[in-house]
Formats: sequence, structure tokens, C-alpha cells
Amino acid sequence: MKGIFARAVVTAILFGILAGSARAAERFDHVFVIVLENHGFDDAVSNGPSPFLRELAGSQGLATNYFGIAHPSLPNYLAMIGGDDFGVRDDRPSCFSSDISSSTACNRIPGDSLVGQLRGAGLSFSVYAESLPEAGSLVSVAPGGPAGALYAQKHNPVPYFEELARDSAVLALMKPFSAFAADLSGATPNVALIVPNQCHDGHGLPVCRDRDQLVADYDAFVRDTVTAIRASKAWTRRSAIVITFDEGARSLYPEAPVSEIARRAGGADNHIATIIVTRCGAALQDATRYDHYSLLATIQDGFNLPRLRKSAQAEPMSRLFAHRCEP
Repeated sequence: MKGIFARAVVTAILFGILAGSARAAERFDHVFVIVLENHGFDDAVSNGPSPFLRELAGSQGLATNYFGIAHPSLPNYLAMIGGDDFGVRDDRPSCFSSDISSSTACNRIPGDSLVGQLRGAGLSFSVYAESLPEAGSLVSVAPGGPAGALYAQKHNPVPYFEELARDSAVLALMKPFSAFAADLSGATPNVALIVPNQCHDGHGLPVCRDRDQLVADYDAFVRDTVTAIRASKAWTRRSAIVITFDEGARSLYPEAPVSEIARRAGGADNHIATIIVTRCGAALQDATRYDHYSLLATIQDGFNLPRLRKSAQAEPMSRLFAHRCEP
């Protein structure tokens, strides 16, 4: 009995060492997360003028059974870096916004986030938000009021976390998208959250509401951004680009046929497309049930960070992020 127990202990130790080595070997260099808005699975990769996204969906990793967390936008962005939606079911501004009155209903999130985890581990994070007026800005909308809000704070989760919003060094990591090109050729963050403005993310505003133009514009934004990343020194074998949507919505193309993938999802709410691009990528469809907590768990695992809140039980997207070429 003692011999059996001793062998079991040795086996457990060896397994732990091997598992630890495998985990370390999977560590990421850079993960770029591009978040688009309000399109269900078929609209993302089958309907409308989106040739670049269709090409990526067919040639890279595609999560075919991926879901948003809730409605509307904000809880999904909170989930991506906080591991929870914190019970939020609105798009109210951060309580730390610089352009709201003290009587305005707002959201404030306590506790840690992926941003704090990365910084605590000596790693880096930045948000690149198109139409953000300047680095560190805490405005809730820009420019002007909500009708013309190209930048909308509800698509940037960082200002909502009290620990982050009170730290000027963290706020400086919220940058206009115009800073992205320089950072790609210089100090590229380990994790970059890339947020197009509301005319380039598929959301739309009174000034940009044509459905085909919205789709063409977010496809062009993704094309240009992915092309720039692939041409940079940051595009290593251990780097990945994630293209996802915050949530699903009623189809812009109700006249279009329903794909087999969407049919298998049975019309489930919040079914969205998520594409994983890697340097060694090849066509791969993964029908595992994933969500934004799965994405956070995968990033945390890839940087050897503890999993936060609901990401602790989430299924990681390991197959889609795996290095599918020789070292």
C-alpha cells in the first residue's frame, strides 16, 4: 500500500511539473482584442459586404458557438476584463466621468480586473479607443451629445473600475486609436483592447445608419488593423488577434438564409462570431460553448494569471489559440 501511495505521489508531482511546463510554454507575447458591436453570427461572417471577415472566418480559427454575456453593451465589456457583469443591465456612464453631473445615474465597479493583474505581474495593457479625445480622457461621450457620440464610454470598461479610474498611470493607458500605429512599432502592450468608434464598429448613429455601409466600414477597420498588426514586430508565433462582438442583435439582413451554424444554435439569444487569428493559423472551427468569460480565462491562462470571478469556471479557448506550426 505504501509503495502504491509513493508511486501515486511521484506521478502527481511529475504531472504537475509537466503541466506547469506546458502552461509556461503556452504563454502569450501579445493578444489584440478588437471588439465590434451588435451583430449576430450570420451578420458577422455571412451577410453584407464583409469580405475580409469572411476570409478570416474561413482561413483562421472560428468559434461557432460563442455567446455574449448580457444586454446591452456595457456588461459584456465589463465581463471581458472583470470576469463578471456585476449585475449591470444598462449603459450608464462611469461614476468617474468628467462630463456628468453629481445627480446622473452611473456605474462604479469595485475590485480587481485583468488590467490590474497584468500590471501587478509586470505586464502591460492599453485601450485604443477610436475618437477618444485624448489619452486618459474620462468623458462619457465625444464629440457632443449621445446622438453624435463617435466615442462612447460604454464600450471602454476601464473607467468603470474604481481601482483603475483613480490611478492616473492607468488612465494614461487609455489612448486614442491614432496612437496604435506608433505603439506597434515601439512598446506594444501585452494585451491591447481595440475599440472602433460607433460608425466603424457596426453600432451606427444618425450620421451613419446605412446597414451595408456600417458592415463595409467595420470590415475595413478590421482589415486595416489586422494588416498593420501582421506587418509589425509584435506579430510573433505566440501572439493572437481576437475579433469578437460585444453582443448579438436582430439581424440587419432578415431576408438572408440562415446558416447551418446559426441553425444549430437554435436561434439562441446573443449568438455571436469570434475569430482567432494566429501567425501559424489554419482553418479550424470549434463548436465548444464559449463566452466572454472563456476569452478572459484564455488570456489569463496565457499570461499565467489567476482567473477572476466567473472566468474561473469558464472553458478556455485553447484549441483556437494553439500554435499550429513548428516552433
